[in-house]
Amino acid sequence: MTNSSSRVDWFFCRGLSIGCGLDWSVPRDWRRLPRDKQIRLIKAALRAEMTGSYIDCSDIQNLLQMLSENTVAPWRHLFLTTNWDDLLQRKVQEQNYPVQPAWFANTHVYHLNGTIEELIDNQHRSPFLLETDPVEQRMSSPEANIAFENIIGDQTFVVVGMSFECEMDRFLLRSLARVQDDYPIRESTWIIINPDADELAAVEEKIRAALPHSEVWPVAKTFHSWLCTKVPELQKLGSLVFYRM
Repeated sequence: MTNSSSRVDWFFCRGLSIGCGLDWSVPRDWRRLPRDKQIRLIKAALRAEMTGSYIDCSDIQNLLQMLSENTVAPWRHLFLTTNWDDLLQRKVQEQNYPVQPAWFANTHVYHLNGTIEELIDNQHRSPFLLETDPVEQRMSSPEANIAFENIIGDQTFVVVGMSFECEMDRFLLRSLARVQDDYPIRESTWIIINPDADELAAVEEKIRAALPHSEVWPVAKTFHSWLCTKVPELQKLGSLVFYRM
């Protein structure tokens, strides 16, 4: 079966970066520093960490190949992340697609909380947000607005390693809850990938509370392990089909 939009929105969070070997986190004592200095230090630290020999983005590469070879038309995929790093965007860019593939809704990776990626013109990007920032710090931006419009119009979501613990992530769920009655997201399906049983149960509870008419399918696996099983939940929805050779 397919839903009305035939699109899968992928929320990639810290679990994806950790799976790539990027397990750096903000030192606790940095939180006492002025906000601008924190951001400068975070960007510098992440850029340095991303050059480490231990960084392995094979899971991202395997995902892109899987989607390229097995996505069933008219299904398409949209990538969103709350991570600051740009490991995912870099890997997408490395594919050097001559044109946007039919299975991609957009080759742009939407960074909901900002990114360390520096472009010639960053004015349309989401502002850089800290986990300790109050909701009022989230300013409107073209990137965030377009991402939200896509999200509320879709019905199939995959969440990788997201806990909805920080205020910024909880704000996203509250925003979806406020508008759900008028949009397709009201009756959506959420596939939650998290190997930690307690975190998985907590995320499931939060999504059910925010979107009570949705279905939540918890998957107690690492992202790598889930890919190795050939994403059975997405196969069940009919968005991917694997043909035997």
